Amino acid sequence: MILKNMILKILVYRMRVFIDTEIWIFSKKKPKSEKFSKESDFQNANKFHEKAKKFLKNQISQNEIFMTYHQLCEIFHILGFRGMRIPLDNVQRYCFQLLTSEFIIWFENTIKHVNKALEMSLQSRIHIWDYLCVLPIYKEIDVMYSCDVHFKHESFQSLGPKIENPLNIWITL
Repeated sequence: MILKNMILKILVYRMRVFIDTEIWIFSKKKPKSEKFSKESDFQNANKFHEKAKKFLKNQISQNEIFMTYHQLCEIFHILGFRGMRIPLDNVQRYCFQLLTSEFIIWFENTIKHVNKALEMSLQSRIHIWDYLCVLPIYKEIDVMYSCDVHFKHESFQSLGPKIENPLNIWITL
């Protein structure tokens, strides 16, 4: 019986993953054709949205997602205040759903994380926000998913977890 339980645990292993903010955003914000001057640009943006949405849905059903409260604040801000804005009551509801979901493991940023993020940002010249998302969790995860070109930088590569781009296009933010 013990061996059977051990095998069962191995078979249902869920990877521990970080999903960068922009992937959450791309999955949530559906492009509107009137915002694009060319139909082909709209079609590409819509494919990007659908790919992010499908990826996120698969990750939620298959893996444990690790997130910091800081990242939740990023998601709230970008959905409600940047680019194509989603009504704030919808954003608040969505963020509350994330906060209370069973598929996310939550982490806090400590002063130690902030100091390290300041140091890494100063050295790399990459904004501090990406570091605040990963420093509290990088020792606990198997993979970091991002489409942000910053994650190709040595400062992120050296943290240990593999970095993969599920959308196959690196973007500069």
